[in-house]
Amino acid sequence: MNPNQFKSRFLRRVGNWEPFEQLLDLLPDVAFFMKDRQGRFVMQNRRSLEYSQVVRESQVIGKTDRDFWSPDRAEEYVTGDRQVMATGVPIINAIGPAPEIAGSNRLIVYSKVPVRDRRGRVIGIAGTHREVADRRAAPEKFGQLSRAVQRLREQFAEPLSTPQLAAMAGLSRSQFERVFRRLFGTPPMDYLVRVRVNAACRSLENTDRKCADIALECGFYDHSHFSRAFQHLLGLSPQAYRRRHQPQTKRPAQLGRSARRVGAKRVSRSK
Repeated sequence: MNPNQFKSRFLRRVGNWEPFEQLLDLLPDVAFFMKDRQGRFVMQNRRSLEYSQVVRESQVIGKTDRDFWSPDRAEEYVTGDRQVMATGVPIINAIGPAPEIAGSNRLIVYSKVPVRDRRGRVIGIAGTHREVADRRAAPEKFGQLSRAVQRLREQFAEPLSTPQLAAMAGLSRSQFERVFRRLFGTPPMDYLVRVRVNAACRSLENTDRKCADIALECGFYDHSHFSRAFQHLLGLSPQAYRRRHQPQTKRPAQLGRSARRVGAKRVSRSK
């Protein structure tokens, strides 16, 4: 029997998922969550509820990150969600700020995967995270890397090199690269590019700045380097991303300007 068919056939017979939710609650250091396409929480385990500072799951269902965290922190989480839903590509073992009050410098290792319906359409995301600095929840090497990773995340626009980061972690370059790749699933410089692209996504969504300016502000050499990295990670150009995620409130004004330009041309011709 085909193993995948055997698995799918059995799972279709499962009528009650409550036992699985109970198991998720028993994970002491791992937070689990699920959201729909609008970013509304559908499920959280006990550890995730602790981060949200609530007691019952019903207190988070239907709410979003913006109901619990500062605008900047919530926006970072939402950006990752949109990336996974837009591309269908999971984020595995990435590092981000813990879901806590603004100013907290604790880091988490998180993963996000797309949630699909029976037709294969992406209808949301599911994810897990655990603290980096907590030695009970992560390998000892995480503690050595936390300072270097925090520098990478906070000063991503500056010229950073693997030897610099390795020195901050108290490791040789080869040790740092090996441990970083094993724990986070990607080389340090590749992760730096992803952090820069994520920052660029926020600027593309929330500002009207030129792509070339955003590229330089986020640490890319030039617009060409930025476009190649963006296309490689997200599967679309920065301009296409901006059009897709442009706030609805901007569109009527843009349409109005277009209409005025067309009207001006018509008046000019009539004269």
